Amino acid sequence: MRSDRHRNKEKNNTGFKRFTRFWAIFYLLSAAVFFGVLIYADVLTFEYLCIAGGILLVTVLLFFPALFFRNFKKSRKIISLILTTVLIAVYGVGIAYMNGTLDFFDKITAKKVQTEPFYVLAQADNGDYGENESALQGKTIQTYMTTERDYSEAKNLLSADMQTEYELSEELEELAAGLSDGTFETILVSDAHYTTMCSEISGFKEGSKIIYTVKVPVESRDIAKDVDVTKDSFNIYVSGLDTEGSIDVISRSDVNMIVTVNPKAHKVLLTSIPRDYYIELPGVGAKDKLTHTGNHGIEETVAAAEKLTGLDINYYVKVNYTTVTELVNAIGGIEVTSDYTFVTHGMGVYYEFYEGVNQLDGSRALAFARERKSFSDGDFQRNKNQQLVLEGILKKAMSSTTILTKYTDILDAVENCVEINMSQKDIKKLIKMQLDGMPSWDIKKQSIIGDIGSEACYMDGLNLYASVVIPDEESVIKAVDKIVAVMEAGKEE
Repeated sequence: MRSDRHRNKEKNNTGFKRFTRFWAIFYLLSAAVFFGVLIYADVLTFEYLCIAGGILLVTVLLFFPALFFRNFKKSRKIISLILTTVLIAVYGVGIAYMNGTLDFFDKITAKKVQTEPFYVLAQADNGDYGENESALQGKTIQTYMTTERDYSEAKNLLSADMQTEYELSEELEELAAGLSDGTFETILVSDAHYTTMCSEISGFKEGSKIIYTVKVPVESRDIAKDVDVTKDSFNIYVSGLDTEGSIDVISRSDVNMIVTVNPKAHKVLLTSIPRDYYIELPGVGAKDKLTHTGNHGIEETVAAAEKLTGLDINYYVKVNYTTVTELVNAIGGIEVTSDYTFVTHGMGVYYEFYEGVNQLDGSRALAFARERKSFSDGDFQRNKNQQLVLEGILKKAMSSTTILTKYTDILDAVENCVEINMSQKDIKKLIKMQLDGMPSWDIKKQSIIGDIGSEACYMDGLNLYASVVIPDEESVIKAVDKIVAVMEAGKEE
């Protein structure tokens, strides 16, 4: 009897030791995979990699022998088994973090294809066109007479879906008038033209409705001017689109800001340009508001800014309303110091802000950045408020506490509503630079100004007079001088 118990005990011990040997090998492989992922992700500095590697080596030396070799006590093996289980779980979380980071980089780096929406419109009270899209089948649609490739593609896509035919109008005003008086049952216009018609033609928005949407793919061009982002100063153009949701839609650029970064001196300069600045569209050769350059793609907006300032814009970042809301919420809110007490207008919800320090969540931050009707200097104060919001985001997001505790939240919040044409390699360099000592940044702000006036604007073919900000050449020169000064700061004589 005692012999049987002894044999069973030996058998159990043998089985347990076999399991711990297997677990030792599994733990060793888990540690190796985790360290391999850290190297592959390339977001940690050499110092941090060495620290991580040293910790991994110590844990392997502590636990692997106790689990693998038979001459260690069972109690030591059990403790090692428990601790390595915890460590394997930690490695799994770390691998998930790194994979999430790499996936994030894939999503935010410049998309090769943007989309430009085109809308089929009918009169707002036309009951024939409700939710039933089939009502368009075989219909003749009035559209704009233009040689623009995007219009041709939109017509082709719509014809393929609905077997539609087209008649052409020479002027967008003719399209708008024809839809309003019933001459045209339906019209087809681009999102850019629709937005402009709604803002510039009285009653058009209220008198029409979108009954069908066609999304035309638009190829993006590589316009990045690469530098060594850890050593050389560079300019990033921030274009804030007046849209929500996905960032791949072509739309007006309502926020226009040059962010100048000097990585050696740890200086950042935010330079705002009014959305209504009266500039030349390089790709069109006509004059228009800066905001309307966005209707021609981010490439046109960057080219216009370069022509205005004479500076190289190295990279761009596209954001929209969703970006601001989601990012601010992800980092736990921001703090801004308002110059005025005011209440927002025209946003559905009336937000109140007070002179002095304000704590903002995502919705309030967006409202604070969008408001202009409350101020005597309108868009100029809005530019200042947009800078305050961006400054608040940068200060909060770059703090060590926020990076460590809100890391995954930040990635999840902006992965689908941010687009940047900086390479993944350079983004990783910036992350490693920030992790290396967590340096503080000197953030300054300035705004380019001008005079309010009325000028003929291209407006995507409408060619109407509109309120604009006429450039102040002296203001532009002073702003450029400050940008250059920041870029040159810290250079060896």
